[in-house]
Amino acid sequence: MSLKYPKTLSWPWSPGIRRQSRVHQEPLRFVGSPVVVTEKLDGGNTLLHKGKVYARSVSAPSEAKWFAMVKKHHAWKVTEPDVYLYGEDIYGVHSIAYDPVPEDRTFYVFAVRDNTGAFAPFSDVETYARRRKIPVVPVLFRGTFSSIKELRAFIDKAHGESSVLGGAREGVVIRLACGFSTSDFQHSVCKSVRAGHVRCDEHWSRNWQPCPISPKPAKI
Repeated sequence: MSLKYPKTLSWPWSPGIRRQSRVHQEPLRFVGSPVVVTEKLDGGNTLLHKGKVYARSVSAPSEAKWFAMVKKHHAWKVTEPDVYLYGEDIYGVHSIAYDPVPEDRTFYVFAVRDNTGAFAPFSDVETYARRRKIPVVPVLFRGTFSSIKELRAFIDKAHGESSVLGGAREGVVIRLACGFSTSDFQHSVCKSVRAGHVRCDEHWSRNWQPCPISPKPAKI
């Protein structure tokens, strides 16, 4: 199984679609079946596996400094050889500056796979993360949409709101609530991002800055 997280196709009406964007051609997949809509956080796609941290390239465990907080607080919790846990790491600021967060909340889980490459149902993702006290990406909706019109209206409204973490919202991710295989991934997940979202350039790794960390509460 390739450890690399598959490319997520764009929602057909995403405000941030660009010429090179690959667009999801089956929006009706997300109507009439249970789905989960989560906030798409602006960070780095990160894999935790067997106590190690991998960047999106997953060619080898990463030693990058911007993974310091996820290594300190969470990577060591994911030890099972058949668990591949994916999340968004916001410790290194990308295009959006969120409000200060505790240092153990700079990483947010959004998916879990097993050795076959299958993606777990989102409820199982939440259960695994909760038992290990790892944050999960903010959930904006769970349930069933009855029409494309209803789903489009929800996504449009979500784009007009601020991030759950404070500051601007990058976008949303829509996924089927059930589990699915890697071959079904691009039929089962899509993203919608804000217009004009700026991606980091090739100099980001040299000039990166840590996100604001909120102070620990004083002991009484």
